[in-house]
This record gives sequence, structure tokens and C-alpha cells, in this order.
Amino acid sequence: MAVPPFDYEAALLACAQGDQHAFQHLYQREAPHMLALGLKMLTERASAEELVRDAFVLIWKNADGYDPQTSGARAWMHSILRYRALMKLRQTGRARPGLASWSEALPALPPHGDPDSLPQALNELDEIPRQAILLAYYHGYDYEQISERLKASAPNIKARVQKGLARLAEQQQA
Repeated sequence: MAVPPFDYEAALLACAQGDQHAFQHLYQREAPHMLALGLKMLTERASAEELVRDAFVLIWKNADGYDPQTSGARAWMHSILRYRALMKLRQTGRARPGLASWSEALPALPPHGDPDSLPQALNELDEIPRQAILLAYYHGYDYEQISERLKASAPNIKARVQKGLARLAEQQQA
């Protein structure tokens, strides 16, 4: 018997109504993924755990502000975590100012894709778009910083990232 996919959107909307049971399920399902992202961004487990805790407090408090028409539930949750991580990195001097602005413009992946298929989809991208997306998402780099690192022009990087994100979105919809 197949297990139905977890409905992040429904859980988040239930949280907006004060459903603690839905919040618990949401936490159990997504906290490990968010911790992995937090560890990747902050590199310190204690800081990453604190980041996840703070993000889930904000998710609970602001669930009524989630709009399914704007983004997928997971993308919304992860944007809260990423924003907090980038703030923390800036406060500790580990990131340069202005890093969050570029990544905030990234389109969200469709909410209906299998979240566990994203790593495989990333591996199927060409090297430069994959590296550029990972540098932007995990490290908060902007186009100029990515172009310096990958030795390509910023417009070239921008075009490759947009094509890569479009391909990821297509793969998530399939």
C-alpha cells in the first residue's frame, strides 16, 4: 500500500487555524531537511538547530500570512529559514552585505513535486547552472560573486541559472 504524499500546503493552512497536530506533523516531516540546509549554511550544528527552532516559531506565528498562490509551502518555509540564516551570517561577518536580495528573486519550485527528487534533479543539470544555483541558495551569493567564482560573465550566469531553475521546475512537475 503506497503512502500518500505529505500535503505541506494543507498542513501549513491548518497551522494558520491553530492546529497544533498539523504543526507537529509539519515539523516532523520538514525539520530534518531544514536542519540540513541550516548546517550547510552555518556549518555549526548548535547554530543550525537554533536556526531551525527559530524558523519554526516564525512559521507557526506567521502561518496565516502564507499565500498558496504566491509560492509552495515548502518554499515559503525554507525562505524563512534562509532569510534568518543570511541575517545571522551577516551579523557574524561571515557574509557580505546585499547577499539576500538576489536569492529572494529566485522563482519557487512548484509545490507538487516530490521533495526528495530535488537532489536528483540538481544532479541532472549541467555543471555551471548546478554550481550557480547551489552557490546562490546555500551561500547567498549574487550574480557578480558567482560569476567571479565560476569565471563567467554575470549575464551568462543569470541566463544559466534561469534555465536551470526552469528545468528543475519542469522536472518537479513531471
